[in-house]
Amino acid sequence: MRLSRALRDPFLVVAYLVLVAFLGLFVVYPLARAALTPRPSDWAKLLSSPRWIAAMEHTLAMTVLSTVTATAMGYAYAYGVTKGRVPGARLFSLVPFLYLVSPPFVGGLAFTLLLGRKGIVTHGLLGLDVSIYGWGGLWLAQTLSFFPISFIICRSALANLGGALETAARGMGAGRFRVFRTVSLPLTAPAIAQAALFCALSVMSDFGNPMLIGGRYRVLATEVYTQLSGWADAGMSAAAGLILLAPALVVFALQRAATGAGERYATVGSRGRGIGRDDDVSPPARLALAAFCGIVAVFVLAQFAVIAYGALTRIWSVDGTFTLAHLGAASKYGREIKDSLAFPALAASLCAAASLASAFLVQRCRAPLAPVIDLATILPAAIPHTLVGLAFAISFNGKPLDLAGSGAILVVAMAVSYLPFGYRAVMAALAQVKPSIDDAAAALGASRSRALFDVILPIVRGAVAAAFVFAFIVGTGTMSAVIFLVSFKTPLASVTILNLAEMGSWSDAAALASILCVLAFAGLAAVRLLAGRRFFQAAFR
Repeated sequence: MRLSRALRDPFLVVAYLVLVAFLGLFVVYPLARAALTPRPSDWAKLLSSPRWIAAMEHTLAMTVLSTVTATAMGYAYAYGVTKGRVPGARLFSLVPFLYLVSPPFVGGLAFTLLLGRKGIVTHGLLGLDVSIYGWGGLWLAQTLSFFPISFIICRSALANLGGALETAARGMGAGRFRVFRTVSLPLTAPAIAQAALFCALSVMSDFGNPMLIGGRYRVLATEVYTQLSGWADAGMSAAAGLILLAPALVVFALQRAATGAGERYATVGSRGRGIGRDDDVSPPARLALAAFCGIVAVFVLAQFAVIAYGALTRIWSVDGTFTLAHLGAASKYGREIKDSLAFPALAASLCAAASLASAFLVQRCRAPLAPVIDLATILPAAIPHTLVGLAFAISFNGKPLDLAGSGAILVVAMAVSYLPFGYRAVMAALAQVKPSIDDAAAALGASRSRALFDVILPIVRGAVAAAFVFAFIVGTGTMSAVIFLVSFKTPLASVTILNLAEMGSWSDAAALASILCVLAFAGLAAVRLLAGRRFFQAAFR
C-alpha cells in the first residue's frame, strides 16, 4: 500500500529515478570500468613481480599489526574512561575525538616533526640521529591514527553494558579480573569485532601516512598512486586497486555480520547503563589505566602542539625564532583553502540529500529494487578510497562523461565515499519513527513527499545534519579519494600539504595543516551544536 501511494507521487518517482541513475553512474559504473581496465598481462605481472608481492605482503602485515594494536589501545582507553573511572575521564574522552576530526595525514606529519631525524624529541631532546621511516614508524602512526575508531565503538558498548550480570558475578564471589574475563569481555566482544574490522578497512585505505613516513616500505595504496601518476599505467594501477578491494570486501562482509551479531547480543533483564563503580577495578589497575590514558593523551596533544610550533618557527630544526611568516605565507594558498571548504560543503549537501532519499525510499516506501539500492548505497564502505579515486579517474576521463579536471568530479567522489555513513545514520533514525506516522499523514490528505518534508524530516533532522557535518569535516582533509582527481584548476590543501612535506618545506606544511585543523575543530563545534552527542555514537554504529 505504501509503495502504491509512493508511485503516485511525482516527486518521489523523480527522486527514485535520479537516485538509481546516481548510484548506477557513480558507484556501479566506475567500479565495473576499473575491473575491466587491467589486461591479462597486468594480472600476470602483478602476481609474479617480487615488488608487487612484497607490497601485498606489506599491506597484509600492516593491516594485521595496526588493527590489533589500534583495537587494543582503543578498548583499553575506553575501559579506562568508562569502567575504570580514571581521574579526568571527561577530558580524556575528548582527546580521541580531536584526533578523529583532524585531517588523516596529520599524524604522519606530526610523527616526522616529533620523531624524525630533526624531530623535537629525537634530535632536540635526546640528540639522536634516527629515522622513523619504514614499517615501525608507519605502524605507530596508523595505530594512533585509528585507535579513536576503536575507542568510539568500544566506549559506546561499555557505557551501555548492563551492570546486573557483573554485580551478580561479584555477589557470587568472583574477583574483579574474573568478572572482566568471563562477563564484561564476552558481552563487549561484538563491539571489539566491529572495531577491529573498521580499523582494518581504514588501514587498508590509508594513503597519507604511508606516503609521508612509509619510506621504502611500500603498500598497495601508495603503489596504486605511483603506477598511475608516475608511470601512467592505468592497467597496473587498477589491478593493484582491485587486489586491495578483495580483502576489503571480506572485511566488509565480516563487519556486517558482526554488526548483526552485536544487534542480537543483549543482556537479559538489565536496563541500566554500564556506569563505572568504584569497585569495578582495583586501585592498582585504576592507576595503570590512568597512566595509560595520560600517556596516550599527551602524545596525541603533542602532535597538534608540534604542528602549531612548526608553523610558528622561522626554520624548522634550525632556527626556532617565533614568526608568523609561514601563516602569512599560507595566504598564497587561498585557492586551496577555499576549495577545501567549498567542495566538501557541496559534497556534504549531496551526501545528506542522497542519504535521506535512499533511506526513505528503501525503508519507508519499499521501492522497486530496494535491496539493490541498499547494497549500492552501502557498497562504497567496502571500497578503499584510493580505489574510488582511481575508478573515477579512469571512468570520467573522456566519453561518455568527461569530468576530468573539474570540481564536479571531486564533489561527487567525496559524496560517494561518505554516503554509507549518512545512509546508516538516517536509516537508524528512520527505524525509530513508527510507520503509523506516515499513515496518519496520509489519512489527513498529505502526499508521501509532503509527509517526508513536513513530518519525517523534522524528526530525523539530527541524523541528516550528522551526515552533512561528518562528510564536510572529513572532506576538508581527505586525500585518498581525491589524489588522482585534483588539477591545477581544482587544488586542495590536503594534497598541497603532502607536496610541501615531500619537498622538505616542513614549516609551510605545518602552517597549512594548522589551518586545516582549525577548520576541522570548527566543524566539530558545528557537530556538537547541530547533532549533539548522539552523532558520535551514530558515526560507527
